[in-house]
Amino acid sequence: MLAKPRLLLPAILTIVAAILIGGCTPPPPQRLSYDSGEDSDVTDAEPDWEASSPPEYVMPSIDPLDEPAPKDVIERAPEPPRRELKPMDEPAPAVNEEAEDHNKDATAKAAEEAEEEMEMDAEAADEPAAAEASPPEQAPGTKPAEPKAAEPKAAEPKAAEPKAAEPETAASDPAPANASAGDRVVTGDWPCWGGDVHRNMVNATTRIAIDFEPAATAEEGKRLRWVAKLGSQTYGNPVVSDGKVYVGTNNGGEYRPKHKGDRGVVLCFDEKTGKFLWQLTREKLPQGRVNDWPEQGICSAPFVEGNRLWVVTNRCELMCLDTEGFYDKENDGPYTDETDAEQQDADIVWVLDMIEEMGVFPHNLATSSPIVVGDLVYILTSNGVDEAHLELPSPRSPSFIAVHKVTGKVVWEDNSPLDTILHGQWSSPAAGVVNGQTQIYMPGGNGWLYALDAQTGEHIWEFDLNPKDSKWELGGRGSRNNIISTPVFFENSVVLGVGQDPEHGEGVGHIYRIDATKKGDVSPVTPENQPNPNSAQIWHWGGVDKDGSLTGEKDNDCFRRTLSTVAIHDGLVYAPDLSGRIHCLDFATGKRYWEADILAAVWGSPMVADGKMFLGDEDGVLSIFAVGKEENKIKEIEFPSSIYSTPTIANGVMFISDRSRLYAISTQ
Repeated sequence: MLAKPRLLLPAILTIVAAILIGGCTPPPPQRLSYDSGEDSDVTDAEPDWEASSPPEYVMPSIDPLDEPAPKDVIERAPEPPRRELKPMDEPAPAVNEEAEDHNKDATAKAAEEAEEEMEMDAEAADEPAAAEASPPEQAPGTKPAEPKAAEPKAAEPKAAEPKAAEPETAASDPAPANASAGDRVVTGDWPCWGGDVHRNMVNATTRIAIDFEPAATAEEGKRLRWVAKLGSQTYGNPVVSDGKVYVGTNNGGEYRPKHKGDRGVVLCFDEKTGKFLWQLTREKLPQGRVNDWPEQGICSAPFVEGNRLWVVTNRCELMCLDTEGFYDKENDGPYTDETDAEQQDADIVWVLDMIEEMGVFPHNLATSSPIVVGDLVYILTSNGVDEAHLELPSPRSPSFIAVHKVTGKVVWEDNSPLDTILHGQWSSPAAGVVNGQTQIYMPGGNGWLYALDAQTGEHIWEFDLNPKDSKWELGGRGSRNNIISTPVFFENSVVLGVGQDPEHGEGVGHIYRIDATKKGDVSPVTPENQPNPNSAQIWHWGGVDKDGSLTGEKDNDCFRRTLSTVAIHDGLVYAPDLSGRIHCLDFATGKRYWEADILAAVWGSPMVADGKMFLGDEDGVLSIFAVGKEENKIKEIEFPSSIYSTPTIANGVMFISDRSRLYAISTQ
């Protein structure tokens, strides 16, 4: 069991894992100078958002699902002793002025090295041998390694008839870990949580060096291009688009001196140098921790497309921002009443206040990470229970919404969980195309997963992820769970696990693979707890192994509550639980191949790339495993503080945020 001080965290810390992530690699907007506010030479025309339509998304057809094979008996090794845990309330390391000076020097050095590396890559690309080399095999369901396409121009989008296009499908399968020097793959941007709207935590980059050493400054570490200070607590996941890196945190970094004390913040940095560009700053809600937990900041991971960014703030607002901030010397609207309108402030395009306009009552914090499909932005509202955890102040307010990305107008809303919401709603949506229909997957606060039509919000199917005889009890003492992790769409199916606020502690969990081609109530059993002939369950892993036939140990928990979103690669599912146990499952059957205990709580999600799986934990340790059917831990890398986020890989660089810093790590 985990030491209680490591799990008795503020209830809302939960949200990070949701952190939570959509498949549109945007075309490049106009490049601007960030030094003196003067425009630099323009290399690409800036997209006209008042007269442009979204890029087209193309999804390949997917073969029907195979019937699952029965689970095999697997022996479980004795559980190793747990690592001694660090105190959770330990303050984030201070970043002193002298260190900052060193970091600036190292930043300049890193920029020069980046330029040299890009030149070397360009020269290598011109080599005849490289030109003749066969590209990696292409397969659906993985992120694109292709350069960004030029931005299409079209007529002005109409709010009354929004387009819910098919999500963009990534194209290239990650090359094997033993790829030769000529086979190196470097992917492009990572513009949202999970890389694309399928939310699968897999990146196609290859030849990733793992001999890096995190430190307070780039100069003190190894393979660090730059290090940027964040707030005192960081639960947002870094996203990367068109030369910028965005991450949600709190105001502990104090980049904007006029803002003192606790705030929700999104920071924007230059991707190459780590230079701070601008900050979105949101004050705390006056209701306090019941709606906006102290010091948690903004936990939503932005979605970026072109020169627009969408994010959910700590004040339960869905916002659209101009990615250029005020560096373009324009105040983009319709919202033009920013209190903060200096060059290093965020340029807000529109705001949807879900408390004021929809009556939403966010429990502890609003955290959903948006996805964009066609003209629409999709989020969960985080509607939840009151401070006493006994009543729903706003049971008829929507839990799921679709909003026009240009105008900010609500296109459809759904309040399906109604008064069955158990606690909060801190997950995030995903999307997939099944039989030509775009489905939006919304995890409800009642422990059900809903598949909704992207254009209309009509229900396609719903699935109960808890046994019918499970019971919800306050404080995590019951057996029924809600959903914190994010659905992953892969090969006409969805993989998702259940969990609770980590303050509720460990408990029995469940993870399912669900056939997304069915309709109606596709739960494993009927409301009367009888086998459901319409069940979409392909497999289930979890519950208690009473006779030891599954895990080799009687009365052992097969799977525990989870905050993590899975990674699916090469026929395997990598699924951590909150207890720090990583489960490697067969994607087709759910059979468990191995389980590894990293001896610390896991809030983030695994990232699979280059034949390796990267996973951070609450002790601040990044564990690296070889992918495959046999457990093989390659290395542990210790960071200065806890890692509550998921590694991001973009343009040959790995970005990892711990509690108080963002690290840009060279992969070569």
